[in-house]
Formats: sequence, structure tokens, C-alpha cells
Amino acid sequence: ATSFQMVTGVTLADVVGQSDKSYLPAEYREAEFCEDFEHRSEICARTWLRPYPQEQLMDIVPLGATKTDWNFDCTKHKRVLNLVHEVTDEDNIKQDKSIDVYGRFDEEEEGK
Repeated sequence: ATSFQMVTGVTLADVVGQSDKSYLPAEYREAEFCEDFEHRSEICARTWLRPYPQEQLMDIVPLGATKTDWNFDCTKHKRVLNLVHEVTDEDNIKQDKSIDVYGRFDEEEEGK
């Protein structure tokens, strides 16, 4: 399942710095976009500079097209825009020695 109801293929120039939303489907025009939308769009666009996305993924939702036949379900994993996660001491988990990929436990044992 996915949290996407609809995806539209647009260029970065379409979304960054544009107050005119006429290029968007009617359902998007009144939508509230996330905080730092332009910055996040620029970051996402870097992914599409690589060959794989351009060669393998562009045909899923071509530029100017809208796809709506997703397996949409937002009842299991709710997505909240602009959520701030406050890290606490309870979030710390002691790492098991068997999965220590950084060799931290080796340093502790040498010091004994």
C-alpha cells in the first residue's frame, strides 16, 4: 500500500518559484504543500539526474501525465506533514555486540 492517491509528472521549473498552479490537476490546486516545499523539491530533483530514474521510472508517470491507480491506504501508516520528532534518552538503544559494524566494542575490550 502507498500513501499516494495521485502522482503528476512535472518538471522542477513547474513547481519552484511558481505561484500559478494552473499546470496542476484541479485536485492539487487547493492543496496545502509541506513546509520548505521548494527546497525539498530541489533535493528530490537531484535523484532524477541519475541515469536509472530517467531510463527506468519516467514511463510510470510521464511528464504532464497523472496516475491515480495506486494501492492507496492511509489507515496503517499515517503521514504527518512538518512533524517534529523530539529525541529523548528513551530512544537510545544499546547496540548488540553481534551487529556492531563500527568496531566500537573492539575498542572497549582493548582498553580493559
